[in-house]
This record gives sequence, structure tokens and C-alpha cells, in this order.
Amino acid sequence: MKKITMKNKLSNFITALKAENIKKSGTGFYWTGVALAFLSPLLFYIVAIFQSTDEVKTGIPYNHYMRFMEGSIQPFAYFFFPLFIIITVSRITQIDHKNGGWQLMETQPTYKFSIYFSKFTTILIANLISIISFVIFSVFAAWMLTFIIPMPKMALVEIPFSILFHLTIRLFIAAIFLTSIQYLISVLLSSFIWSILIGFFGLLLMSFLSPFNLTPVWYPFEILSKVANTTTGSQLEHWFLFTEYFGIVASFVFLYVGFQWYQHKQFKLAFLNKSSKFISLLSVLVLGGGLLFWLLNPNQMSNYETTIMCGKIESDNSFHTIYIKDAIVHDTIAVIPVVNNEFHYQFKNKVITDYYEINIDGKYGDKLFFGSNDSIYVTSKIYSGKTEFEYKGTRLAENQMDANTQESWSSVNYFIEENQNLDKPQMIIDALYKEWKEAIAEPNKFRTIDNFIGKNDFKERAEKLTTTKYMNLWNQLVKKRKALYPNEKTIETEDIKEIKSKLPLDDESLLSSEEYFNYIRSQLIINNNQDINDNLKALQEIAKLKKGSFKDKMLFWQLNKSLEDASNSEERNVLVASFNPNFGNSKYQSKINNINKVLESLGKGKVAPLFEATNLESKIVSLADLKGKFVVIDVWATWCGPCKQQAPYFEKMALKYKSNKIQFVGLSVDEDVKKWFIDAKSKSKATLQIHANDKNAFGKNYSMESIPRFILIDPNGKFINAKMPRPEEPAFEIILRKELHLQDEKE
Repeated sequence: MKKITMKNKLSNFITALKAENIKKSGTGFYWTGVALAFLSPLLFYIVAIFQSTDEVKTGIPYNHYMRFMEGSIQPFAYFFFPLFIIITVSRITQIDHKNGGWQLMETQPTYKFSIYFSKFTTILIANLISIISFVIFSVFAAWMLTFIIPMPKMALVEIPFSILFHLTIRLFIAAIFLTSIQYLISVLLSSFIWSILIGFFGLLLMSFLSPFNLTPVWYPFEILSKVANTTTGSQLEHWFLFTEYFGIVASFVFLYVGFQWYQHKQFKLAFLNKSSKFISLLSVLVLGGGLLFWLLNPNQMSNYETTIMCGKIESDNSFHTIYIKDAIVHDTIAVIPVVNNEFHYQFKNKVITDYYEINIDGKYGDKLFFGSNDSIYVTSKIYSGKTEFEYKGTRLAENQMDANTQESWSSVNYFIEENQNLDKPQMIIDALYKEWKEAIAEPNKFRTIDNFIGKNDFKERAEKLTTTKYMNLWNQLVKKRKALYPNEKTIETEDIKEIKSKLPLDDESLLSSEEYFNYIRSQLIINNNQDINDNLKALQEIAKLKKGSFKDKMLFWQLNKSLEDASNSEERNVLVASFNPNFGNSKYQSKINNINKVLESLGKGKVAPLFEATNLESKIVSLADLKGKFVVIDVWATWCGPCKQQAPYFEKMALKYKSNKIQFVGLSVDEDVKKWFIDAKSKSKATLQIHANDKNAFGKNYSMESIPRFILIDPNGKFINAKMPRPEEPAFEIILRKELHLQDEKE
């Protein structure tokens, strides 16, 4: 009997579904979805044509079809597709509202379940047709582009069928929640206009909330739009994101409520008329709500039993070594061998939880956050000097969070920077305390696409750095008021003492933050009233700290800065002799000695080390050949983004001063000579373009830590300035004009 009943219900549902298809014939439901699906690929296709260039660029490989899809899916998922759902749902329900079809159907031998869900199924079919149409149109438009615009060398032109199928399913699933809500509204409201307006208001609200990052992750339009922002899906290889799972569960809840309400006409009859109905509703809400809460509750990665770093390098070159360096003193804490562009390394010693530099073969680098008992998987893509780093593992959220951090506006910062209300310290203190309280209490809203947030230690670190920011503002206030009102004391109130108590003065994991270092420095010298500069005061006070790695890092940071700021070699030698013995770890002493030697060799008046290079005519050029002229050198490479940014400014200077006794030189340290040659050929002839024959020796002799680097040498081959300001800075030209004995230019 049960089998017959189920069979009858299924047959009844199919009959109702067929009836819906007959009723909608001539209404153009499906064709509307196809038409709206066509608009987005068409618009992006036109934009791609107008933005195309004849230059065939190189870089990190990407799939041409997915790149096109990422562009065209934005307007589709954000606007056209949600608009189609709103219109379609309203129209398909209002046909029967208008003609009394709901009541008429209920007089027929048809289950109300079949009536309600046959319409909903028809809408889902329309959704699927629109999504499939969009994918097909996008693929076709992307294919057409391959014949119209030049394809970059790194563009892969194979259609990724499996990814597109996955994306189609995700779009369909993500749309169910929005469809179920709009369907509930449209069934209950007989007015076509009201159902449209409510849906359109929800869509409009999304556009207002998104720019301010205020859109809740559960918002139905946000669930759909998130698919557009994550076309490749989960970072943890899940089939759906947590928002899509949320949408599925929420859809069941709304469909249950909607059907029961429709079946009994009134909310009271549907859920409150009998205790059994109320218990059923409560059960659905508790079960569904509990599951939804569980899905929305963010997760944290667990600690690993050891400290592991592994990964792979995707590249057309082979690499040999990865260096992990301390971000404070650039000390190498791990040397990781790379075999077949893959690596696996277990740290033996404790790793302070902080940001570190990761460097591949001394050329390509990035920063990452990790510590002891973390397992980090690194994927790096390196092609034609372009790099991309991606980090997974126990610090998945932390290494994404830093890039998404946005500074909020601070009235306290404004008052102090603009010297406003400095005569009203209590007002500024009150504002400072209030801002700090709010900043500490405000939860970090960032979560990964798989709903992971940073570990508790990262949260605590963020709170300490926030406190550091406000304590530095307090110190600035005290300093400015001391200068403006020397006879008035700026009293440290209980509020300031509370903030101060939250910030330890010996947290080694915060030393990579310059703000924290400056705060500790300010606290150390606060009672040092000697008539000497703050750098020397800081060195004296740091030297008094108890021995340990915290003191060593503080001392190295400050001594390094003091050496760079020193005016001559005698001053540097005195600093090294006075403070180098205070290091507990001898490696820091060696580093300081090396830094001093380098600074000494690069000091003004020292002979610039000779080097040889090859020019565009394949002739050898030596630095000795340029004697008799001032020489200003731009050390650059084709893969260096900042180098390209400074190049126009450097060429402008070369053209401006080409009649003077000065030679502008572009010195490339590229590995690929062909890339240098092609790039250098297009540059101004006012600059002598050469390629270093031995870039490693040049880098060592000139202490090349990074590029671009600008060097000024006098006609006798001696340094004037081994680390010139960048050409975009006014100081660059001021130094040039001074050495050329040219008068200051009139504005």
C-alpha cells in the first residue's frame, strides 16, 4: 500500500509539473533567463576587445576561459541572475494569484504538496537553464576572443570542463536560498508589485552594504555573489563553501514554513492550531537553526605536533634552496633544500610566533606568519620574474588576514597630527580611551572562504598591536604638549594606566612591528635626561636590559639604525666598540661588524668597486671607462615592479641633464639577458643601458639587499651617495644639482 501511495504522489507531482509547463508556455520564462545570461558575457567581451593590446605579455600562466569567466560572472551573479530570480518567481506565482489559479488547483484531484513544489521546481529549472546559458555564452565569447585579440604567452586556452561543471553546480545551489525566500514572499502576497519591490529592495541593499563590508555572510544575495568571488571554490578542496551549505539548510527551513503556511492559509492554523503543529515547527526551527548556527560558527586550525614547512614551486625554472629569515634582523633560521621544485622541512628549534621572510634562491621573496607547532604548505608560482605565494595549513587565516586589514579613521590621530585641541588634553585622553576600548572589543570580522579565523594567539597579538598604536599616540601627545606648554604637565590618568598595563615591555613576538619597537624605545629612554640624541639614549638603555634574545634583537635593531644614521666612520667605529660587547649571542656581533665594514666601504669619498658590464652593442663597459664624469646608476631588473615604476623618473632626469658632465646608467641584474635586451632597447638613449657580467660579485661589493638602488659616483670614481633617494623624490634632484654646482630651480 505504501509503494502505491508513494507512486501516486510522484505521479501526481509529475502531472502538476506538466501543468505548470503548459501554463507558462508563451510567457517567455526560460527565454528571459537565457537573455539575461547573455548580457554579462557580451558586456565583458566588448570590454576585453577595447582593453586588448598588441603586446604579448609574459607572466604567471592562467586559463584564458577561467579569466574570462571571472570577469563576466561578476555582473551576472551580483545583478542579472538575482534580478531574473526575483522577476521569475513573482511572475510564476502571480499568474495564479491573478486568475484565482491557486484556489482552482486545490479543487482538482491534486495534492497541495504537488501544487506548491511543482511551481518551485519549475523555477529551479529556469534557474538552471539561465546558469547553463551563462556558462555556454561565456565559453563561446572567450573562444571568439582567441581569434580577435592576441593571446598572452602565459594564457592557457584549454576549456576546463570539470571546473566549469563545478561552478555551474555551485551557482545553482547558491541560488536556492534566494529562490526559496522570494517564493515564500510571492506565494503569501497576492500583489505582484510588492513581491517585486521586496526582492529588488534586498538586491539594492546588497549594493549599499558591500562597499562597507557590512553584508552578513548568510545574506542570500551575498551567498550567490560569493560564488562569483571564488570561482575555483574551496581552498580546502571541499565541494561547497560553508555559505552554500548554509543556503541549502536555510532553504529547507523556508520551504517547510512556506508550504505549511500555504497549505493552511493562515500562520495560526499552520503552526499554532494544534500542539503537534507547533512542536513540528519548533523541531524544524531548533534543528535547522542549530545546524545553521554550527555552519556559521567560525573554525580555528589546531596546533600541529611538530613545526613543518613544505610545498612546491610551480615554474619553468628549477630552484635549489629556500631561506626562512627573521623579519627583525634578517637572520636565517632555516635553510630548506628544494628537490624537483618540492620541499619538506621540520624545524628542530623553537620558532617564535611572528612574521618571517621566505626567500627562494635569494631572488624571490614574501612574508608569512607562523610559529612552533604549525604546519605550513607553501605554493609559489614563479614565471618571468612574476611571483605568487599561497599559504595553507595551520595559519591559513592569518596569512590572508593581514592583506585584508583596513585602517579605521582615528579622531585622536587627527587631533595630534594636525595639532588640534592640544590645549585640551583631557578631551583627547577621553577620545583615545574610547577609541582603544572600541578597537579592542571589535571582533575581527575576517574569515576565510571556508569559515576559518585566526588562532587565539593571533587575536591576542592584534590586540597588543592595537594597544601599541594608542600608546604611541599618547607619547606623541605628551611630547607635543611638552614643547608647546613646557610649564604644564600632561598627567597620566587612570585610563592611560589601564591601556599601558595591557602592553608587556618584553614581548619578542611583537618586535617585527616597528610601532612596538618604537614604543619600547620610548619607554626605555623616558627618564634619560642626558643632552644626547635619542638613538644614543636608546642604545644606553637597551644595553642595561637582561641578557637574552629580546635584548639582542632590540640592540641589533637600534645599533643598525644608529650606524646608518652616523655621519662618519669615526662615529660608527665608536658605536661598534661601545655597544657590540653587549650582545649575548656572538652572531649579532659578527653581523654588526659586517654591516659596519659595508657602510665603511660605501661611505662618501670611498672608491667605488670596479665592475664590468655589457652594453646593447655587446661591448664590454667598465666603471673605469666612465671616469671624468659624474655617474648615477639605476640598478634594476625586468622582473622588478618598483624598478619599472621609477624608470620614467630616472629617464626624465637623464634627458634633463644630458648636456651636463654626468652619465646616467641603467645597470641590469637580470638573469635572462634576452629579456633585458628587449626591454632596454625601448628606453631613452640618454641613459647608458648595460647588463652586469657578474651580478653576484656586484651585489656583494655594493651590498645589494634590494632593487631598485640608485648610486651616485664622482668623476674620480668615488662614492658621493651609495644609497640615493628614488628619482621620484625631490631629494634625488637636489643632490644632483648640488654636486653639479647648479643653482636651485625657481618654482
